[in-house]
Amino acid sequence: MRALAAECAASDATVLITGESGTGKELVAQGIHSASRRAAQPFLAVNCAALGESLLESELFGYEEGAFTGARRGGKTGLIEAAHTGTLFLDEIGDMPPALQTRLLRVLQEREVLRLGATVAVPVDLRVIAATHADLAAQVERGLFRRDLYYRLAVLRITTPPLRERPADLAPLATGLMQRRARAAGLPAAQATALLAALLELAAGYAWPGNVRELENMVERLLACHATLAPAGRIDRARLLELIPECSQARPAPVRDSLLKDARRAAELRRVREVLQSVNGDQRQACALLGISRATLWRRLRESTVQVSNQ
Repeated sequence: MRALAAECAASDATVLITGESGTGKELVAQGIHSASRRAAQPFLAVNCAALGESLLESELFGYEEGAFTGARRGGKTGLIEAAHTGTLFLDEIGDMPPALQTRLLRVLQEREVLRLGATVAVPVDLRVIAATHADLAAQVERGLFRRDLYYRLAVLRITTPPLRERPADLAPLATGLMQRRARAAGLPAAQATALLAALLELAAGYAWPGNVRELENMVERLLACHATLAPAGRIDRARLLELIPECSQARPAPVRDSLLKDARRAAELRRVREVLQSVNGDQRQACALLGISRATLWRRLRESTVQVSNQ
């Protein structure tokens, strides 16, 4: 994912980042911006699901003085205009109202924005990155999202994997979160390490439906209640279960080795398809990005074909 994001940073094409809530979509968008030629320019973000249609319209497109009752004297610059020369991040783009989808499409096509109440459009030079937890392609088929806007946004595509699909990342992520917050809380490193070890042991096999955001929440709970968790220098397991009850409930049965291998193979094939799509089918470039030989690429493509035919 990081290699694909680095490749996206070298281009000015729009990017669509998909993934479950809490998987770090905005973090990926910020990384793309920071590694791009626009890094010194603004990175402006707006959550399309957090604002009503009229407020989102004025926030994005801005307005002229007198455009509507209550309009600010002198008007207002919208985020699209303010992001000129920089990057505009549209989070939860799948929740954008249809009328605004049409207006956004014009911005992407014409590279100009028309404020509410204005008669003259303003040229803009910006890079747009959108993100969603929804299946936009399915929304297009159901008529809930404009097909032409979807293809304008999804020129380059990245999927942020859920935490349950990358269990090897759990301990490093938890350690980083704990270290950063333990220092701020003045908690000794040894005590922080013990708390974290107890959490990871309790959470073995947990599915992490809230992903990294949920992990961060649990780390913060540990730190907020660390005095009652280890009153005598030893972890109180009963208190830990009381504080983090979700990890002890409905834990899945251990996954067999064969299922783990299947999951890894599926992830590899998905990665191959995404990289090939990002380089327009150029197998030599895909091999360089994936760090594999042409023979390995061909073998994985054959496996992918067999998998699809079996389904």
